[in-house]
Amino acid sequence: MDQSEILDRIARGRTDLVFDLLATPGWNESFLSAEVSPLQWFVYYNDVTALKAVLNAGGDLSGIDLGRELGNAAFFGHWKVADFLIANGADVNWSEPETGETPLHGALSKAGRPYYFYVVKLLVENGADVNARTIPGKATGAFMRDVRTKGETPLHRAAAYANAGTIEFLIQNGAEKDARDAYGDSPLSWASEHLRPGSVLKLLAFPPHHISNHHVELNTSDHGCGWGNGMERNLLGDYLPEGVRK
Repeated sequence: MDQSEILDRIARGRTDLVFDLLATPGWNESFLSAEVSPLQWFVYYNDVTALKAVLNAGGDLSGIDLGRELGNAAFFGHWKVADFLIANGADVNWSEPETGETPLHGALSKAGRPYYFYVVKLLVENGADVNARTIPGKATGAFMRDVRTKGETPLHRAAAYANAGTIEFLIQNGAEKDARDAYGDSPLSWASEHLRPGSVLKLLAFPPHHISNHHVELNTSDHGCGWGNGMERNLLGDYLPEGVRK
Protein backbone atom coordinates (compact mmCIF):
# COMPACT_ATOMS: atom_id res chain seq x y z
CA MET A 1 0.00 0.00 0.00
CA ASP A 2 1.16 3.50 -0.70
CA GLN A 3 0.98 6.26 1.88
CA SER A 4 -2.34 7.70 0.68
CA GLU A 5 -4.04 4.31 0.94
CA ILE A 6 -2.63 3.76 4.41
CA LEU A 7 -3.92 7.18 5.50
CA ASP A 8 -7.36 6.37 4.07
CA ARG A 9 -7.53 3.10 5.97
CA ILE A 10 -6.38 4.72 9.20
CA ALA A 11 -9.20 7.25 8.81
CA ARG A 12 -11.62 4.33 8.49
CA GLY A 13 -10.45 2.66 11.68
CA ARG A 14 -7.33 0.66 10.83
CA THR A 15 -5.15 2.56 13.26
CA ASP A 16 -2.90 -0.49 13.60
CA LEU A 17 -1.49 0.55 10.20
CA VAL A 18 0.43 3.27 12.01
CA PHE A 19 3.48 1.02 11.76
CA ASP A 20 3.07 0.76 7.99
CA LEU A 21 2.72 4.54 7.84
CA LEU A 22 5.88 5.06 9.89
CA ALA A 23 7.77 2.90 7.40
CA THR A 24 6.94 5.21 4.45
CA PRO A 25 9.20 8.06 3.32
CA GLY A 26 8.10 11.46 4.60
CA TRP A 27 5.62 10.03 7.08
CA ASN A 28 6.15 12.99 9.41
CA GLU A 29 4.93 15.46 6.78
CA SER A 30 1.72 13.44 6.33
CA PHE A 31 0.72 14.31 9.89
CA LEU A 32 0.63 17.98 8.92
CA SER A 33 -0.64 17.78 5.34
CA ALA A 34 -3.66 15.52 5.84
CA GLU A 35 -7.04 17.28 6.17
CA VAL A 36 -7.56 15.35 9.39
CA SER A 37 -4.29 14.38 11.04
CA PRO A 38 -3.70 10.68 11.71
CA LEU A 39 -3.12 11.79 15.30
CA GLN A 40 -6.74 12.92 15.45
CA TRP A 41 -7.90 9.56 14.15
CA PHE A 42 -5.81 7.81 16.81
CA VAL A 43 -7.65 9.87 19.43
CA TYR A 44 -11.02 9.18 17.80
CA TYR A 45 -10.44 5.42 17.68
CA ASN A 46 -8.92 5.31 21.19
CA ASP A 47 -5.52 3.99 20.11
CA VAL A 48 -2.90 5.00 22.66
CA THR A 49 -0.44 2.50 21.19
CA ALA A 50 -0.51 4.34 17.86
CA LEU A 51 0.06 7.68 19.55
CA LYS A 52 3.02 6.30 21.49
CA ALA A 53 4.42 4.73 18.33
CA VAL A 54 4.54 8.14 16.66
CA LEU A 55 6.46 9.62 19.58
CA ASN A 56 8.82 6.64 19.75
CA ALA A 57 9.57 7.09 16.04
CA GLY A 58 10.65 10.67 16.63
CA GLY A 59 7.38 12.41 15.86
CA ASP A 60 5.55 14.87 18.06
CA LEU A 61 2.05 16.13 18.82
CA SER A 62 2.50 19.63 17.41
CA GLY A 63 0.01 18.93 14.62
CA ILE A 64 -2.97 18.79 16.99
CA ASP A 65 -4.56 21.05 19.60
CA LEU A 66 -4.00 19.05 22.78
CA GLY A 67 -6.78 20.76 24.71
CA ARG A 68 -9.35 20.26 21.96
CA GLU A 69 -8.33 16.64 21.51
CA LEU A 70 -8.64 16.11 25.26
CA GLY A 71 -12.16 17.48 24.95
CA ASN A 72 -12.83 15.02 22.12
CA ALA A 73 -11.39 12.08 24.06
CA ALA A 74 -13.54 12.99 27.08
CA PHE A 75 -16.65 13.25 24.90
CA PHE A 76 -15.94 9.80 23.41
CA GLY A 77 -15.29 8.26 26.83
CA HIS A 78 -11.67 7.40 25.99
CA TRP A 79 -10.00 7.66 29.39
CA LYS A 80 -6.71 6.05 28.28
CA VAL A 81 -6.22 8.52 25.44
CA ALA A 82 -7.24 11.32 27.82
CA ASP A 83 -4.58 10.12 30.26
CA PHE A 84 -1.97 10.12 27.48
CA LEU A 85 -2.88 13.64 26.37
CA ILE A 86 -2.77 15.00 29.93
CA ALA A 87 0.64 13.38 30.44
CA ASN A 88 1.81 15.19 27.30
CA GLY A 89 0.64 18.63 28.37
CA ALA A 90 -3.09 18.89 27.64
CA ASP A 91 -4.89 21.37 29.92
CA VAL A 92 -7.75 19.69 31.79
CA ASN A 93 -9.46 23.09 32.03
CA TRP A 94 -9.24 23.87 28.32
CA SER A 95 -12.57 25.24 27.13
CA GLU A 96 -14.27 25.52 23.76
CA PRO A 97 -13.88 29.23 22.86
CA GLU A 98 -17.42 29.60 21.53
CA THR A 99 -19.29 27.72 24.26
CA GLY A 100 -17.04 27.53 27.31
CA GLU A 101 -17.51 23.76 27.46
CA THR A 102 -14.64 21.94 29.18
CA PRO A 103 -13.58 18.30 28.80
CA LEU A 104 -15.52 17.60 32.01
CA HIS A 105 -18.71 18.95 30.41
CA GLY A 106 -18.04 16.71 27.42
CA ALA A 107 -17.62 13.62 29.59
CA LEU A 108 -21.07 14.22 31.09
CA SER A 109 -23.13 14.61 27.93
CA LYS A 110 -24.44 11.08 27.37
CA ALA A 111 -26.80 8.84 29.32
CA GLY A 112 -26.39 5.16 30.05
CA ARG A 113 -22.60 5.05 29.84
CA PRO A 114 -21.26 4.28 33.34
CA TYR A 115 -17.74 3.69 31.98
CA TYR A 116 -17.47 7.45 31.41
CA PHE A 117 -16.81 7.65 35.15
CA TYR A 118 -13.16 6.81 34.46
CA VAL A 119 -12.85 9.94 32.33
CA VAL A 120 -14.57 12.07 34.98
CA LYS A 121 -12.34 10.65 37.72
CA LEU A 122 -9.19 11.22 35.64
CA LEU A 123 -10.09 14.83 34.85
CA VAL A 124 -11.04 15.72 38.42
CA GLU A 125 -7.96 14.06 39.90
CA ASN A 126 -5.85 16.15 37.51
CA GLY A 127 -7.44 19.43 38.61
CA ALA A 128 -10.52 19.90 36.43
CA ASP A 129 -12.81 22.69 37.69
CA VAL A 130 -15.98 20.91 38.82
CA ASN A 131 -17.87 24.22 38.86
CA ALA A 132 -16.84 25.56 35.44
CA ARG A 133 -19.71 27.15 33.54
CA THR A 134 -20.58 27.19 29.87
CA ILE A 135 -21.33 30.43 28.02
CA PRO A 136 -25.13 30.69 27.87
CA GLY A 137 -27.01 30.62 24.59
CA LYS A 138 -24.29 29.15 22.35
CA ALA A 139 -24.95 26.30 19.93
CA THR A 140 -23.26 23.15 21.20
CA GLY A 141 -22.22 20.07 19.27
CA ALA A 142 -22.38 17.95 22.42
CA PHE A 143 -25.98 17.04 21.61
CA MET A 144 -25.56 17.12 17.84
CA ARG A 145 -28.30 19.52 16.79
CA ASP A 146 -30.39 22.55 17.80
CA VAL A 147 -29.23 22.67 21.44
CA ARG A 148 -27.76 25.68 23.20
CA THR A 149 -25.65 25.97 26.32
CA LYS A 150 -27.34 27.28 29.45
CA GLY A 151 -24.50 28.44 31.68
CA GLU A 152 -24.47 24.99 33.25
CA THR A 153 -21.82 23.35 35.40
CA PRO A 154 -20.64 19.76 34.96
CA LEU A 155 -22.97 18.76 37.81
CA HIS A 156 -25.96 20.08 35.85
CA ARG A 157 -25.12 17.70 33.01
CA ALA A 158 -24.33 14.87 35.40
CA ALA A 159 -27.73 15.39 37.02
CA ALA A 160 -29.35 14.83 33.64
CA TYR A 161 -27.24 11.96 32.32
CA ALA A 162 -24.73 10.39 34.75
CA ASN A 163 -25.24 7.59 37.23
CA ALA A 164 -25.48 8.12 40.98
CA GLY A 165 -21.86 7.14 41.62
CA THR A 166 -20.53 9.77 39.23
CA ILE A 167 -22.80 12.44 40.71
CA GLU A 168 -21.73 11.56 44.24
CA PHE A 169 -18.06 11.71 43.18
CA LEU A 170 -18.49 15.22 41.76
CA ILE A 171 -20.23 16.43 44.91
CA GLN A 172 -17.51 14.93 47.12
CA ASN A 173 -14.97 16.86 45.05
CA GLY A 174 -16.62 20.24 45.47
CA ALA A 175 -19.39 20.42 42.88
CA GLU A 176 -22.05 22.83 44.15
CA LYS A 177 -25.52 21.32 44.43
CA ASP A 178 -27.17 24.73 44.61
CA ALA A 179 -25.44 26.18 41.53
CA ARG A 180 -27.89 27.91 39.18
CA ASP A 181 -27.65 27.99 35.41
CA ALA A 182 -28.49 31.09 33.37
CA TYR A 183 -32.19 30.32 33.74
CA GLY A 184 -32.14 29.81 37.50
CA ASP A 185 -32.18 26.01 37.39
CA SER A 186 -30.12 23.87 39.75
CA PRO A 187 -28.74 20.38 39.11
CA LEU A 188 -31.82 19.14 40.99
CA SER A 189 -33.95 20.99 38.44
CA TRP A 190 -32.14 19.26 35.60
CA ALA A 191 -32.52 15.85 37.25
CA SER A 192 -36.23 16.44 37.80
CA GLU A 193 -36.72 17.61 34.21
CA HIS A 194 -34.95 14.52 32.89
CA LEU A 195 -37.06 12.17 35.04
CA ARG A 196 -34.14 10.77 37.02
CA PRO A 197 -34.74 8.18 39.76
CA GLY A 198 -35.18 9.03 43.40
CA SER A 199 -31.65 7.88 44.24
CA VAL A 200 -30.25 10.63 42.00
CA LEU A 201 -32.70 13.26 43.22
CA LYS A 202 -31.79 12.53 46.84
CA LEU A 203 -28.08 13.12 46.14
CA LEU A 204 -28.85 16.49 44.57
CA ALA A 205 -31.43 17.76 47.06
CA PHE A 206 -30.61 20.89 49.07
CA PRO A 207 -32.75 22.99 51.43
CA PRO A 208 -35.66 23.52 51.26
CA HIS A 209 -35.94 20.47 48.99
CA HIS A 210 -36.10 17.01 50.53
CA ILE A 211 -36.27 13.59 48.91
CA SER A 212 -37.47 10.90 51.30
CA ASN A 213 -36.20 7.34 51.46
CA HIS A 214 -39.74 6.24 50.59
CA HIS A 215 -39.56 8.27 47.38
CA VAL A 216 -36.21 6.68 46.56
CA GLU A 217 -37.76 3.24 47.06
CA LEU A 218 -40.75 3.97 44.83
CA ASN A 219 -39.22 6.11 42.10
CA THR A 220 -36.78 3.78 40.35
CA SER A 221 -37.47 4.51 36.68
CA ASP A 222 -34.80 6.51 34.86
CA HIS A 223 -35.47 9.01 32.08
CA GLY A 224 -39.08 7.86 32.18
CA CYS A 225 -38.19 4.29 31.20
CA GLY A 226 -39.56 1.33 33.11
CA TRP A 227 -42.08 0.92 35.89
CA GLY A 228 -41.27 2.48 39.21
CA ASN A 229 -42.66 5.99 39.43
CA GLY A 230 -44.43 6.86 42.66
CA MET A 231 -46.99 9.07 40.93
CA GLU A 232 -47.91 6.28 38.52
CA ARG A 233 -48.53 3.96 41.44
CA ASN A 234 -50.80 6.52 43.06
CA LEU A 235 -52.77 6.99 39.85
CA LEU A 236 -53.33 3.25 39.58
CA GLY A 237 -54.79 2.94 43.04
CA ASP A 238 -55.41 -0.33 44.85
CA TYR A 239 -57.07 -3.42 43.40
CA LEU A 240 -60.56 -3.26 44.98
CA PRO A 241 -63.12 -4.96 42.68
CA GLU A 242 -66.78 -4.90 43.72
CA GLY A 243 -67.06 -8.59 43.05
CA VAL A 244 -66.06 -11.37 40.71
CA ARG A 245 -68.33 -11.51 37.67
CA LYS A 246 -68.55 -14.76 35.73
